[in-house]
Amino acid sequence: MSASLVLTRANHLVTVQDRGRRGAMRYGVSQSGAMDWVRFAQALALAGGTPHAAFEVGVLGAGFRASGRVVLAVTGPGFAVRVDGAEPRVLTPPVRIVLADGESLSVEPGRAGMWAYVAVPGLDFGPPVLGSYATNARTGLGARDFARPFPVAETPPLEPLSPEDIALPGGPIGILPGPQQHLFAPAVQALFAAEPYRVTDQLDRMGYRLEGPPLEASTHDIISDGIVRGAVQVPGNGQPIALGADRAPTGGYPKIAVIAAADFPRLVQSRPGDTVRLRWLTRPEAEKRRRAVAALLQKPFAPRVRSDFTSEFLASRNLIGGVVAADPDRSDPPDP
Repeated sequence: MSASLVLTRANHLVTVQDRGRRGAMRYGVSQSGAMDWVRFAQALALAGGTPHAAFEVGVLGAGFRASGRVVLAVTGPGFAVRVDGAEPRVLTPPVRIVLADGESLSVEPGRAGMWAYVAVPGLDFGPPVLGSYATNARTGLGARDFARPFPVAETPPLEPLSPEDIALPGGPIGILPGPQQHLFAPAVQALFAAEPYRVTDQLDRMGYRLEGPPLEASTHDIISDGIVRGAVQVPGNGQPIALGADRAPTGGYPKIAVIAAADFPRLVQSRPGDTVRLRWLTRPEAEKRRRAVAALLQKPFAPRVRSDFTSEFLASRNLIGGVVAADPDRSDPPDP
């Protein structure tokens, strides 16, 4: 029986993403790709098979329904996964789920986290655009028709699995010097790493606007140059903007810093109103943190013992394997 996956509940924060449209920014095309590269990579590995892209689900959540047998992997801090089928259940990502024909799954936000990922081995997203499946949420480049079913090729039998989430480095979010760091006095650079900044509600896949002590540059008259993921640019009002996956290829505001790769997922998983603190890293320190996270992604998944069984679920199960009648003519041997 051929299988397919239908997106039953979509919104503007649900897109298809991969590792990004590499090599196209020189032509003025945004890189795009997953916002949280760690949870995206974990979803692909957990799904099994060879998926190259996944659904990125924002804080508004999403719903899916399986036609035929479909394997899904869901990751995302703070999210919950509801499965409606023969055995309704609520699971905590990261988790690999096997949906039977007709079963539905919803990805719901909790009290924390901005982005979740749903990876499906064998799912056909259609042809890539400029060599990538990534969607630019602002321009619509690479957008898919979510009203149609997505075909799913036959996948090897995989059991449900609930491993632990990736343990990201803690503490303040690491930052590296930006290309125009020299336009900010040492006292301003120290201020950026000394005071907390609040994540405002002006955020999307293009960037996160932060609010805190203004950062004053000696000049804002610079030549526009290329922008990397995590670059922190400072407009005239002094309030920094951390740029994300859908950033423009170039920008003309001075960039005081760049968010370290290992810490970027923690920033983009922040919600409006959250407070972040930053600290300057040396390049060797940032590379060490990045290698540590990459090493965690290479480790085999260790199953997590489930402890979230509800009383309703247990009551619905037959926990007794059978009944054996005692033989009245049999005498048990005495205890030794």
